[in-house]
Amino acid sequence: MDAAKADDLQTVLGLVESGRAVTRGELAKAMNLRSTGISELVGELLGKRLLQENTRPAVKRGRPVAYLSVNPYRFCFIYLHIANRRIVARALDSAGRVLAETMAAPEATCSNEEMADTLLRLAREMQARLPDASMLSAVVCSLSGLLDVPRGLWCFTSRWPALRDFDVNKALAPLGTDVVLIRNLDAELTGRLTEEPGSAERSVLLLHWGFGIGAAYATSNDVVNLRRGRFCEIGHWELGNAQGRPCNCGHKDCLETVAALWSIWPKLREKFPDLPFDEMGLSAVARDVPLLESPAMEEALAQVLRIIKNLCRLLFPEEIVLTGPFFHNVEIFNRFSEGIWKAPLLGSIDQMRVTLGSSSAHYELVGAIGDRVQQARVALIARP
Repeated sequence: MDAAKADDLQTVLGLVESGRAVTRGELAKAMNLRSTGISELVGELLGKRLLQENTRPAVKRGRPVAYLSVNPYRFCFIYLHIANRRIVARALDSAGRVLAETMAAPEATCSNEEMADTLLRLAREMQARLPDASMLSAVVCSLSGLLDVPRGLWCFTSRWPALRDFDVNKALAPLGTDVVLIRNLDAELTGRLTEEPGSAERSVLLLHWGFGIGAAYATSNDVVNLRRGRFCEIGHWELGNAQGRPCNCGHKDCLETVAALWSIWPKLREKFPDLPFDEMGLSAVARDVPLLESPAMEEALAQVLRIIKNLCRLLFPEEIVLTGPFFHNVEIFNRFSEGIWKAPLLGSIDQMRVTLGSSSAHYELVGAIGDRVQQARVALIARP
């Protein structure tokens, strides 16, 4: 197919999807083409099942009016992401709507082989729930920790410490479709840049403090190292405090050993016996719990603040977006913000904006799926 025709087909899809033209007559007017040319384009898209057509009775006498719409089930995605120590699997249509969902909770000691069985089982369950006429376009995996995206490896995550250099591509190969890997914080930051007006013009540091600790950074609308899957693993920066505390990564005295939920939860429970161990549950109650009455929480805040102030001296972000359950505590959020604003050197430049991020899961989904819908359409249009 020549490029001009492919562009015209994409234009038709865009006009119909946006609602700017939903009949052949409206398309002909919008594209300044003859009706025969529009009919040919629409016919091809109907044949590829990218468009669907419905007729409604005419308001006045005459032929029924044929209305066009994009077929949301022509191709679908399976989306795998992490929530605390759970793998959540969703079947999505091309509009991003959830068609089905399931999850699994691998043990903390989960091995590569066990994780492979879990991911394939979840993905196959979602594949079976796709509409009969739909094509599975890709399995998109938004994963925590350290990735090697070019080789399809999940190198490490604090949630399952025994997992090492896990080959996600190999595990999901029996599905016979593309497998896409993206680091969860990179996906979330990409989604925020996509949907939040004005974010593209700023340098943004996304900081997540919860079960683990990590960050992502974007400047000029580009997320740093997005295509590599490894950047800003601040949770495993060594503190040099000679405490000898073992970390899930295999080293000692990393930031996570004094500040991550997985490490300080036992001490927090001594002060607050009913405190949830999962991020969602903790987020729901953190506002009403005086967490800083716990010495462990005081130390955690001090160490996270120290690391982030140093990171800001390296990156000089214009905005810091804070996510994770601990920042839902007003006192922790205020102490953190004031500590950043009062930091020497940082306070001498334009004051950076510190905000509490919301809807992390939504932004992660938006960023993970990204332009894959468009890529799938391009591939289908080019197919004979």
